[in-house]
Amino acid sequence: MNGTGPETWQASDTDVFVRYGDAFVPQRRGQIESICDLVTPLPTPEILDLGCGDGKLTAELLQRFPAARVTALDGSARMLELAGRRLAPFGTRVRPRRAAVEDRGWRSGAYGAVVTSLAVHHLADPDKRQLYRDLNAMLVPGAVFVMADLVRPATRATAALAARRWDAEVARQSVAIHGGPAASDAFRDTRWNTFIHPDPVDRPATLVEHVDWLRAAGFVDVDVCWMLAGHVLLTATRAAPPEAV
Repeated sequence: MNGTGPETWQASDTDVFVRYGDAFVPQRRGQIESICDLVTPLPTPEILDLGCGDGKLTAELLQRFPAARVTALDGSARMLELAGRRLAPFGTRVRPRRAAVEDRGWRSGAYGAVVTSLAVHHLADPDKRQLYRDLNAMLVPGAVFVMADLVRPATRATAALAARRWDAEVARQSVAIHGGPAASDAFRDTRWNTFIHPDPVDRPATLVEHVDWLRAAGFVDVDVCWMLAGHVLLTATRAAPPEAV
C-alpha cells in the first residue's frame, strides 16, 4: 500500500480504501465475522477497536453483542467522521476517540476484548512489543486480543507467493463485489500491494515474531486462526489468575 501509511495517508487514500476496501482486504467479511466469533464470551462488556477505520468492525461488534460498549479509536479524523456516520444508530454505546495506535495516552482501562485490523503493522517492532505488553495489562483476566493484519513473509519464495495470492484475491473480489476490474485496477494503480511495492511506513513483522512477542507479553493460548496472502488472524488471551485452593 505504497504511500498509505500513517505518515503519508492522504484523503484520497481514505476515499480509495472506503470504496474498495472490501476487495482490497482478502476475505474481509469473513475476517470480521471471525473476529466477533473469537471475542465470545465477553467477560466484561467493554471492547476496544484499535484503528477502527470507517467503523465496519465496530458496527458488527455492536450488533453481535447488544450489551457491549465499544471504544472506537483511530488517528484519522476523516476515518472517525465516516465511522461516526455508520455508528450513529448505536448512540452512546460507541465512544469515539482520536489517537494514533503508537500513542500511549489511551492505554488504560479494563476491557473484555481488544480487536484490531490493519493497524499494528505500521508500528516499529519495539513499539509492537510494547503495545502487546500494554494491551495485556488493559484486558481483564480471561479476555482476548484478536488481530487481523499483514505479516512479513519469512522467505523470498513465501513473499512472492503472498504477493501473487493478494493480487489474485483482489481480482476475484473485484468481480464478485463490483462486477468488474475497478477495484483490481485501483489496487494496481495505487501500488497497494506492499509485497511488490514496499513502503517504509508498512513495517510488518513475521508471524513467528508476533506469536513470540504475544507470549512474552504474558498472553496465553496464542493461536493463528486464518492466513491468506500475507494476511493473518491471531488471537491471544489474558491469563486468568490461578484458582484458590
